[in-house]
Amino acid sequence: MEIDNNQLVARYYDLQAQNTEAFTAVKLYIQSRLNDLYKELATSFADTVIFQLDDAMTAAEAGGLDLDPAEAEIAVTNYMLKTIDGLGLWIQPASESDPNTIVAKLNFGNRSRYY
Repeated sequence: MEIDNNQLVARYYDLQAQNTEAFTAVKLYIQSRLNDLYKELATSFADTVIFQLDDAMTAAEAGGLDLDPAEAEIAVTNYMLKTIDGLGLWIQPASESDPNTIVAKLNFGNRSRYY
């Protein structure tokens, strides 16, 4: 049997579905940071939102994610990247960001959203 990427991604999403509450908590964290940006845009020309991986991990753990820390970090980071990209924000390359952060910017340049 030949395994392709679609099969691997499907298994990944099956694992993610088993931890729905944890990833819902991470999504709520993302939404709270974006709400902060909306509020900031009421009075200033902000274009950047910074997501702290430690805060997202805390949210995931509060939502019941019980995995090895390295595995949890991979799962939460991938979920955040996919969610942020799905919103149309441009994600700054990790090499240009502080460790344990994801920096997203409003996509004025219509550039590729993912590094």
